[in-house]
Amino acid sequence: MVAEMLALTISKESDLRLVGVAGNVADGVALVQREHPNVILMDYHLPDGDGIQAVSTILHDLPDTHVVMLTGNDSYDLLARAIEAGCVGLIGKDRPVGDVLAAVRSAARGELVIRSDGFTSLLLQFRKTPEQKTHLLTHRELEVLQLLGRGRSTEKIADELFISVNTVRNHVANILGKLSVHSKLEAVAIAAREKLITLFETE
Repeated sequence: MVAEMLALTISKESDLRLVGVAGNVADGVALVQREHPNVILMDYHLPDGDGIQAVSTILHDLPDTHVVMLTGNDSYDLLARAIEAGCVGLIGKDRPVGDVLAAVRSAARGELVIRSDGFTSLLLQFRKTPEQKTHLLTHRELEVLQLLGRGRSTEKIADELFISVNTVRNHVANILGKLSVHSKLEAVAIAAREKLITLFETE
């Protein structure tokens, strides 16, 4: 019911195009592989598995897809698994539908979806592993991470730092490599936890 309501709302937005709705992991993976959407709103609880398993499968084949996890569960374990799977953010099912639409638009622009509803505080507790070598990051890479943490897209970061989009992408690739992570959100979570950057004000 939630999926159908969201689908109806999205289909009425002039700047968004709904390409499909799926009710389980298998159908969702097949739909994404067929349609190649820019953004996926993924539920966590699905009849044949959880949404994070689906995210891992989808991003393995289509790494440029932006996935926002929609959940009623704000546990730390869920957040950590979603980040590590490559989600660009989470948004609670208790949020107004306008916030969900804003999250879709942000994800489509390549921005991280860092909203209130406890998400920011959970990011600061992100788990530490020996591979997270934050001391290797350069001053410029930290600047890029700071802007990512404030929800800036690649294009906006390029404008603010007076560098090219390709240079920003190179910095992001270097950051992911140095920290041994697979997503921008994971890198931001690590940097925020280590107090190397501050996240933007939540709503």
